[in-house]
Amino acid sequence: MAMDSAQIRHKNFERLFAEFIDQHAHLPQRGMLKLFAERLELSDRYLSHIKCRRKNIGHNVARTIEAKMKLPHGWLDREHDRLNPPNTEKEKLFVEMALALFRSQEDVARELMFELLRERLQGPPQAGKRSISRSINRSIGK
Repeated sequence: MAMDSAQIRHKNFERLFAEFIDQHAHLPQRGMLKLFAERLELSDRYLSHIKCRRKNIGHNVARTIEAKMKLPHGWLDREHDRLNPPNTEKEKLFVEMALALFRSQEDVARELMFELLRERLQGPPQAGKRSISRSINRSIGK
């Protein structure tokens, strides 16, 4: 079932607040909402109402939160759920390998992915250019 914009904003607010708590785990839990309110330059009473779902997050407050948290405009209005987990062993292996490559060589992994996407969108490589997908297939024995 799809969530409405108020639900999406609340869910994202809860996520931001949970991340804030995690980042300040060395501090006592008591008073954390007040600290978060100070970070956002909003009233802690108002944030309490938002947290307890007595109030919705309006447009102006959403933009203020995004600005104070250095998030892109509209971030609070979009769902940010994780991808569905892999369904098969092959998918799981692929995701694990891709993640391992990305974590060990972020720039190389990004370039490889962009090159593969460009190749798929533009068609076969021009004469004299090596196809990255053929190189990858060759390296994995296909």
